[in-house]
Amino acid sequence: MVGAGALGCELIKAFALMGIGCSTDGAIHCTDNDNIEVSNLNRQFLFRANNVGHSKSKTACDIAKGMNPKLNATDYMTRVGADTEEVFNDPFWESLDFVVNAVDNIHARLYVDGRCVWYEKPLLESGTLGTKANSQMVVPHKTQCYGDSQDPPEEAIPMCTLRNFPNQIEHCIEWGRDKFNELFVDTPGDLKSFLEDKNAFVKNLKDNGTSAGVRAALDRIESFVAMKQENSYTSCVKLAKETFNAYYDHSIRDLLSIFPKDHKDKDGQAFWSGPKRAPSPIPFDGTNKMHIGFLITYSNLIAVALGIQTVTDEAKFTEIANDIKVSDYVPKKIVVKTPEEEKEAAANNQAAEVAALTPDDEDLIEKTLARLAEVSGSIKKDEINAAEFEKDDDSNFHIDFIHNCANLRAVNYQIKTNDRHQTKQIAGKIIPAIATTTAMITGAVSAEIYKFVQGYTALEDVKNSFINLALPLFLFSEPYPVNKINSKDYDPISMCAVKSIPEGYTIYDKTIVDEGSLTFQGLFDVLKKRLDVDITLVSSGQYAIYNAYLPGNKHASRLSRPIEEVYAEIAKEGHEIPASRNYLIIEVSGSLEINGEEADF
Repeated sequence: MVGAGALGCELIKAFALMGIGCSTDGAIHCTDNDNIEVSNLNRQFLFRANNVGHSKSKTACDIAKGMNPKLNATDYMTRVGADTEEVFNDPFWESLDFVVNAVDNIHARLYVDGRCVWYEKPLLESGTLGTKANSQMVVPHKTQCYGDSQDPPEEAIPMCTLRNFPNQIEHCIEWGRDKFNELFVDTPGDLKSFLEDKNAFVKNLKDNGTSAGVRAALDRIESFVAMKQENSYTSCVKLAKETFNAYYDHSIRDLLSIFPKDHKDKDGQAFWSGPKRAPSPIPFDGTNKMHIGFLITYSNLIAVALGIQTVTDEAKFTEIANDIKVSDYVPKKIVVKTPEEEKEAAANNQAAEVAALTPDDEDLIEKTLARLAEVSGSIKKDEINAAEFEKDDDSNFHIDFIHNCANLRAVNYQIKTNDRHQTKQIAGKIIPAIATTTAMITGAVSAEIYKFVQGYTALEDVKNSFINLALPLFLFSEPYPVNKINSKDYDPISMCAVKSIPEGYTIYDKTIVDEGSLTFQGLFDVLKKRLDVDITLVSSGQYAIYNAYLPGNKHASRLSRPIEEVYAEIAKEGHEIPASRNYLIIEVSGSLEINGEEADF
């Protein structure tokens, strides 16, 4: 079982009461890399106040053993992912009868699903969202896997609304969350990447951004470097005060210079009407707790990012802040897209324009890089700390920054402010958990387990469920059959006939070459003899390790080298073949010798 949160607590309780893993040769493996927080107690019902701070998986297993002393449960605090494949290795996965997912994020679900597909293990997947719940039974070679389908994306708030025309507190909180990422996650993260490999970082910026974006990123890095060189808390407070003015005073004045409060649109109607609220600037006030709260959280988050000692005493901080002088307002020309213009552009499918770098841009970028080269050498990468958003730690300033950021924005736009709990719920994407929903979907999963262990795995025997207690709706359906890949007379991508090998193979199938270590030529000879195909391309994961089409056949020298040796030479850190693994997963493509048709393996 992956995860020991709300679903995991109900499931391991069910395992103990059903007798799963209770025979002499039976076992349950439960992993969760998280500790119990106070906020977990309202929905993770195996845990009590005295368990706070302890491992979720160990506590859940211990309590389940108390319900059934015969339960053989092993707990882990190891995240299931590509970086822990030494722990959850081939022998581990191959020893399992089935896997149960009890995780709360798509990334983990997809990874576990991929492992279950590779090792051909049944997966019982489930999830809840308020009154809604679903479960999915994945049976190898018979049903589609979890990754074969996906939910529609969440409806996003238009960027122009977030930037200039918020009308709900949710817009302000989302804006605050975005600023948190930009200031304390992306910028220090960019600086670390820059210090690690300047050329690769700049190339990536130029390849994936606009000229303005490249310059803005480098300007932020330069200001961070300057702050680190000063290495004083006072400079952090000064930046916080400058940022306060920029966000809540100067930028609002710039917006009102384009759209005054009495501005009329092209039809002669009041511009500031309907959902658009006219903002008002907020001058900094050292006696206002919300203003000081923004400065404290901003200053301390910057200080943490730069490895500078923080100050949390409000009286001492206020004294520092009030002594700092900041720049006066200087009007700026800004470009603003209205919600109507953004909607019209979307309706016309107008893609965002990516401007090519001009000689002037290149010149400015080179000058910035030259300045950075002079000063960044004295800064060590390990001294810079990019934040990782954590909603449940009240001492890390994360939620407090977003809360102050959002409420000040709300004051700008005459929107009703909210309390910290609501900010935490929205910024942390906390979905209200309903005990009934969790318990009920556990029942649906348990029913599938009862069927599976008795050998009922035919498509008509297993059921997926879609349930909404608010309606109420209870829908049980057969899973979709597994997708089969068949030969095509014409493939629009390859623009030719494609032969499937074997015919009608599925995502669960593998072609196993078990002749031991082979050179590329050795592999090609084996596949030629076994399947009568000529191989031209070989890749493994994200790496192309042989390509016969390269000019001058640059990879010809690899033909006589062992495949795993070439892979090890190319693979970057984190992608090496684990020491416990005795095989390499590769993808090949080529053509049939008999008629030249493209082969699809």
